[in-house]
Amino acid sequence: MIKYETDPLKISKKSVEVIKEHLSFGHLGEIEESIAIKMIQSSGDLNILESLRFSVTAIEAALDALSDDFDLLCDTETVSCGLKTKYLKDEPICLMNKANVISQAKAKKQTRSMIAVDLWKPYLPGSIVLIGNESTALFRLLEILEEIDEDDNEKKPALIIATPVGFVGAPEAKKCLWENHEKLGVPCITLLGTRGGSDLTATAINTLLQIHAKTQIEQKAES
Repeated sequence: MIKYETDPLKISKKSVEVIKEHLSFGHLGEIEESIAIKMIQSSGDLNILESLRFSVTAIEAALDALSDDFDLLCDTETVSCGLKTKYLKDEPICLMNKANVISQAKAKKQTRSMIAVDLWKPYLPGSIVLIGNESTALFRLLEILEEIDEDDNEKKPALIIATPVGFVGAPEAKKCLWENHEKLGVPCITLLGTRGGSDLTATAINTLLQIHAKTQIEQKAES
């Protein structure tokens, strides 16, 4: 018989121990470290830490948004399907496979993700945007944000989590987000380079959702 660990809690604990043996997280805050470790566990890739970026106010913005009414906008269903819905009040919004999106994309010879992002505009204010796969979705979102007045923060999303994966467009889109997020006035979490994927975006927001839920429980217990 092959002997192996079957207790999920022990497996997770050992996984974190192995990660911390190989990496230092001293440059990250407590919540940033939790997100980073979960993303490393999800990907099985220790090397993503060097490419992971958190804007200065990303965690604060995320927790504020999660305490308020917010829309969760997903570029693909692989992101929305990876979300822990027990922590959500409303269904995530994913328009990628809607009939009108498909027909407009064909007519305009654009990607469906670009058309879907155009249809996000009414939902953008105060939202959390999740882009896990489609670099053209991120490019189009950045174009829309550039059109919003610099000081008109009420029209902007609260946070962008973007980890699109690939060799064409993805590295450039994420670099553009990271280099311009301050000018655009939108906090972000991103993973530079070719690595990424919907599972990493889902992991990041799921970690934030769990932390927020735990904080809410602790606050109620203290009051």
